[in-house]
Amino acid sequence: MSIQSKRIFLPLAFLLVVALSTADALASKGIFTTNSTATVVDQNIYAVSTDVYLSGGPQNTSHAGLADGTYYFQVTDPSGKTLLSTDNAVCRQLMVVGGVVVGATGPCPHANGTFNPADGVTPVQLAPFSATPNAGNEYKAWMVPTSSATISGTNPKVLIFKQSDSSTDNFQVQQAGPPPPPPPGSCQPSSSLSVLVQGTNVTSYVPKGRWSFGGATGVSVVNVEGTAVTPTLIPTASVTNSCASNPLSGQTVCTADNTDVYLLSGTTLGSTLTSGGSSSIGFSGGTCTNCGVAMDATHNKALIGLSIVGVPGFQFLDLGTSPTFEPAFTSPVGHISEDPLVDPTRNTAGLASTGGLLLSASEFGNYEIVDITNTAAPAFYERATAGGTLDSSGEDCSTGIALAPAEFSEPSSIFIADLKQAVYTPGSPGTWTGAAQNQSLSESFLAAGASGIAVAQGTFTGVVSGEFGGNAITAIALPTTSGSGTPAIGDWVTCSIAGFSNGFDPHTITSYKSPNSGDAIAVLANGGATSLAVVNLTMMLNTTTVPRTVGGHGCASTTLPSTVVSFVAVP
Repeated sequence: MSIQSKRIFLPLAFLLVVALSTADALASKGIFTTNSTATVVDQNIYAVSTDVYLSGGPQNTSHAGLADGTYYFQVTDPSGKTLLSTDNAVCRQLMVVGGVVVGATGPCPHANGTFNPADGVTPVQLAPFSATPNAGNEYKAWMVPTSSATISGTNPKVLIFKQSDSSTDNFQVQQAGPPPPPPPGSCQPSSSLSVLVQGTNVTSYVPKGRWSFGGATGVSVVNVEGTAVTPTLIPTASVTNSCASNPLSGQTVCTADNTDVYLLSGTTLGSTLTSGGSSSIGFSGGTCTNCGVAMDATHNKALIGLSIVGVPGFQFLDLGTSPTFEPAFTSPVGHISEDPLVDPTRNTAGLASTGGLLLSASEFGNYEIVDITNTAAPAFYERATAGGTLDSSGEDCSTGIALAPAEFSEPSSIFIADLKQAVYTPGSPGTWTGAAQNQSLSESFLAAGASGIAVAQGTFTGVVSGEFGGNAITAIALPTTSGSGTPAIGDWVTCSIAGFSNGFDPHTITSYKSPNSGDAIAVLANGGATSLAVVNLTMMLNTTTVPRTVGGHGCASTTLPSTVVSFVAVP
């Protein structure tokens, strides 16, 4: 597609530049969009955003193609003024070998297309990117050598470079594709353990302690998939209750029952910070000053639930080269979730590339949603769910399906709401309404009732657990679409894990999408934090692999087979 000659601003970089003047100049640099098989050069018009792939190389014998090396890429509107790529720049890298694109690279690479043996190209998917403001549905793809660009120190999505070092190609998309899942670790509640997904490796950080200064000091690091680390116990000064990991930076943040906040990298404790917490608050499972941590990997922030002079509240920790705490703030209703989470993909106005939502379902039956677009002035919205004692917060961020399990419910009761249909009414505090229900899950009987919850982002699959003993868990199949009707869990099954006992508070459960199999995986720690149970939820929901009871929602054999669950020793 030809590029019009015009002056543009690089997105958010405040650099006035001049665009390439002709399509010939573009072709000489060898960049073009294509389909997933790289069999079409300059296809230019696509049905949905996920159909667009980036390629490059000689288009004819007069052009040598691209210089070998590593490149950043991004998507903007056709003028270049508006950055549309929604993930961090470090995730947008590809390799050029022999003058052609040979696939994505980096710590969180985009999906590759199919290798084309005719020209040696492996194209790279451009998504995720948001809808263009251009009336003609036009976009611009950019490539620039990593040696010629830097990532903004204030916004990790933004690249700063000279236009003369870049190559571009324009294309059209007829409609936006589905939003991609956030980076692994985001949209997970602040449960005890975390998983760090990088490449094909999955590492878990397991606190040895719990609330009320129970358990021991230290954080264990173990391999769940791959062999990235040597299993290690990292010493800490105080009893640690919760960890959350950022796969884009490789950093893990852990909280202690007091005001300590530990920053870990690999198997090393890098530094100890002090939160703004003071005094303590209590839940049914114990007391704490720092009560847990959740990760917003998109914005490189950690959210800490904590006591502020005995009042429940929150504090954000801005991560990076000089981690800095933002001012803490309290909940206007006086209680927070045992396990809050951050959805970095939307705000109360809908999908958003800035800001986010903080979800906090409390034991008082209230589901609080906080618009954190401006964390200095968060906007609170409350909802009485009539769902009982809500023990944690969950969400499938790709669909906006929000969840909260009810502690002590028998059978398990789950509050489920569709945030795409949510209506937010401002106030002090405000309220929110919309399509929702309290759904009872037959044959799901868990220790202390439905307590912990986690969704393996990108799989439409989640898991519900008990606490303080018991060995049963419930796998749940979530809606794959949203925006209309009453949301409901479509399928579920409850099974026991032989020889295992659920842990304490914060809830010792998390989940992720396997980078190797693509399956939904749950990871649970036992009461002593000496063992992890790794459960393949996708297989658990498969009735051939795990036959059901006559009622349809229990394991016929009661316990999970060894093909579905495995165990990891924790030092």
